[in-house]
Amino acid sequence: MSGEFHGLKIQIIDDNTAVAFASSNAADAALTLIGQLAQELVQNAKFDPATQLAERHAELLASKKSDPPDCEFLVLRIDGDRKRLAHITDGVLKYVERAYIGDPAQYRRLLELKKPYVGPKQQTTVHLDGTTTIEPIVNSAGLVEFVEIGLALQALVEQRRGEGIGAIAGNIIRVVDARNSRKLEYLRTHEASITQAEGKAGYSLLASNSGKRGVGIYYVAGKVGFIMIAGDTEPCRKLPAETMDEFKQFAKSQFDLNLC
Repeated sequence: MSGEFHGLKIQIIDDNTAVAFASSNAADAALTLIGQLAQELVQNAKFDPATQLAERHAELLASKKSDPPDCEFLVLRIDGDRKRLAHITDGVLKYVERAYIGDPAQYRRLLELKKPYVGPKQQTTVHLDGTTTIEPIVNSAGLVEFVEIGLALQALVEQRRGEGIGAIAGNIIRVVDARNSRKLEYLRTHEASITQAEGKAGYSLLASNSGKRGVGIYYVAGKVGFIMIAGDTEPCRKLPAETMDEFKQFAKSQFDLNLC
């Protein structure tokens, strides 16, 4: 917001492929590699992004003998009912069940902040005829872990606000294989003022989960938003708009994003 670099660190480049990166000194290089993958996947659906990314990362490391780019990647692919997660570091690809990338010290802090999730035990459904039914809620182990990690990551970002942690307004970008579509989607969030003294404030994290993928963050008080498009050559675009509806219209007309 004040001129710092921002980029989308988890990029959904098609319905079944997401690439995440971490870097201490070469975010531009990492985003360039991901952008190249996105373009090639459009042209060839059988293109293997994990293998190609590992090869190109190795080539980049070989060409930069001094001050080599410190980059790591995760590539998630969904093939029918099968999911594969590739971890790429130092140009070497390994398929794993789970992995993290980035600062190991902060990952340890994240795990320390992880708390057991205790959700509601039942839900009430109101039917059109006015009757209700009460049903138990059974959450999968994967969903419980997703919630626990998400809450821990929010707590970590809040703790690190004074350290220049790169999360716009504390927004955490979450990617899921959606329950209805079974495709990869970005989750949305919304925060609004709750007292009269605060005035009209808050922000919305919007997502484009069809067609061109990406996210938009709109600030009510500032009348400005930021656009981050998966595979884009420009990692973050500032977009002034009087209202959130206008922001979404601009995102569609200028960047072909279906934000909602």
